[in-house]
Amino acid sequence: MSVNLKTICIAVLVMMTLPAFFVWAHGDKPEKKIKIEKKSHWTSPTLEKKQINPVKDTLESIQRGKKLYVNNCVDCHGSNADGKGPDAEYMDTRPSDLRAMAGHHPDGDMFWKIENGKNDMPSWKDSFSEQQTWDLVNFIQNLKKDK
Repeated sequence: MSVNLKTICIAVLVMMTLPAFFVWAHGDKPEKKIKIEKKSHWTSPTLEKKQINPVKDTLESIQRGKKLYVNNCVDCHGSNADGKGPDAEYMDTRPSDLRAMAGHHPDGDMFWKIENGKNDMPSWKDSFSEQQTWDLVNFIQNLKKDK
């Protein structure tokens, strides 16, 4: 069986360029990246966020808010308000660390969230009066001073 020089040259050329072709054809494509959805932070509507707290954050208001917190919020948000209450591990949406939020969210934002709820966070609109909700906001906002 006789192989001529031209056939050998073509075979060598194919063998040398074939790997380069595969790199070119498959290697230049960007890697497929897994899309990780960033969990968006829960926020209130803009107008509600700007609502001014009509209840002064007096010691009396903060104490009333603390009583509401202890009686209604501890199971989820925890006795330290860190989001690690005894029921937290059974929830689909982890409760917020209220100490971390204190002082970083406007009063109106917190008021709206307490009143309306979302997912595992219940709406307290039918349970608390507006005065009570503002007292609770005053208690939460003053947690930052306890750090």
